[in-house]
Amino acid sequence: MKNKTLLTFIAAFVASIIQINAQCSPNWLSTKGNKLVDSNNSEVILAGVNWSGFEASIGVLEGLYARDMYSALEQIKDLGFNCVRIPWANSILRDGATYQAANYWVKDSYGYDGTPEAGPYSNLDLQDITKPIEVMDLIVNWCQENDMKIILDCHSREPNGYLTEKTWFTNITSEEQWIEDWVFMANRYKDNSAVIGMDINNEPNGKIDNPVGARWGTGGKYDWKLAAEKCGNAILEVNPNVLILVEGIEAYNKPNGDTTSYWWGGNLQGVREHPIQLSIPEKLMYSPHEYGPTVFNQTWFSAPDFPNNMRDIWEEQFNFIHTQEISPLLIGELGIKEEGGKDEQWFKEFINFIKEKKLHFTFWTFNPNSGDTGGILGLNGPSDFDNVVQWKMDYLKPILSQPIPNCTEKSVLSIIDFEKEVNPSFTITPNPSNGAIYINNSNSKINSISIYTLTGKTIYTLNNVNSKEVNIDITNFAKGVYIVKVESLQKTIQTLKLIRN
Repeated sequence: MKNKTLLTFIAAFVASIIQINAQCSPNWLSTKGNKLVDSNNSEVILAGVNWSGFEASIGVLEGLYARDMYSALEQIKDLGFNCVRIPWANSILRDGATYQAANYWVKDSYGYDGTPEAGPYSNLDLQDITKPIEVMDLIVNWCQENDMKIILDCHSREPNGYLTEKTWFTNITSEEQWIEDWVFMANRYKDNSAVIGMDINNEPNGKIDNPVGARWGTGGKYDWKLAAEKCGNAILEVNPNVLILVEGIEAYNKPNGDTTSYWWGGNLQGVREHPIQLSIPEKLMYSPHEYGPTVFNQTWFSAPDFPNNMRDIWEEQFNFIHTQEISPLLIGELGIKEEGGKDEQWFKEFINFIKEKKLHFTFWTFNPNSGDTGGILGLNGPSDFDNVVQWKMDYLKPILSQPIPNCTEKSVLSIIDFEKEVNPSFTITPNPSNGAIYINNSNSKINSISIYTLTGKTIYTLNNVNSKEVNIDITNFAKGVYIVKVESLQKTIQTLKLIRN
């Protein structure tokens, strides 16, 4: 009787102070002229970095053989970036898609603090995951809880296809399939305000005399403008909150007959005569790419007035969109490999331009093994996933910005119904626990699981469960009392106390 009274007291005490169903007031972003604003109508700047891999043959983030994924994400945040652009290929959504296994035995140089003492040490959440999209789910969940924004970038149809693909469709992936895949992604992450933008196709290209290259405003199957509108509107039907990022093409015929050619994805001159029309105009953001002569020695790098000629070129190719307040601009890719020479001259000029115009950017790349540019990591070469190339960060620091919260506020959580606390239909075993816990919902399949501290902070979320049973590793939780909230597919919400001992 004494023990029962004590348990009742504890349950009543917890019920009186615990907040449940911690609802985030989602902080989606919208365009306003040439500015980007949050849900409170305050201007924000996206200052991010690319982390590639899902678009390549490995089917997952680069470097997970050398790093713990969460520690690397934390390093990105600590470096001052508020956004990560994640390239992916349509192939990761196909049946049977796999990825290169992560290393579970890395004592990450950035994040390992001696716990656990015995291995495995790293990428623990990936151990039972077989699909690339499930790894993406983990990234989204981490960013949601750690106030990092994400831009999903459809980089290619097939692994490494970006090297040869000119359009958003191929013989393997039709335009219809490309759009269906985007609708799938939009629906999957529509409740995650971390996923702030969809870069719907990377670097459409093709020289002006190429009959199967990307065009702008010409009509027909190769018209990137028409395809971008079709895809963007399909995404917005599923998630009207997300930004649609539209890149440029390579070559464009002006109305006077002049031909212009620029970087793949960097030529947005067609916007003057043929702007993108979306069902929700304030969700459109244009996104050119810009590189220096190491990537390709374009003619303008040899002009007598280089680098002073670059500002007029940038204005003509894409920045007129910002100047005329048509849309804000996200420079989706820019990068540099080595110090010195024309590359550094170009980079310094462009960084100053970004700062002056208050443009948004995602640097290429975080990982060190990009052949064109190297990365933020890679002080000791392309296999160095530990050490920062400091001179690159010194250039980027003046254009970094403040974190952008994924929630504008946390609602005051309601008092738990005591009966639900005492007699839920789901169980947690073992409880208390200092390792893995097993959650079983006897009545129906689970839709989502959230775990909160007693102050209402969300420390773990798992969406799209679609099962009655789930295993969760709480080894890394601090000792204490937590609240587990389980939502069924029928939207029934129940809570139970969890003790980490």
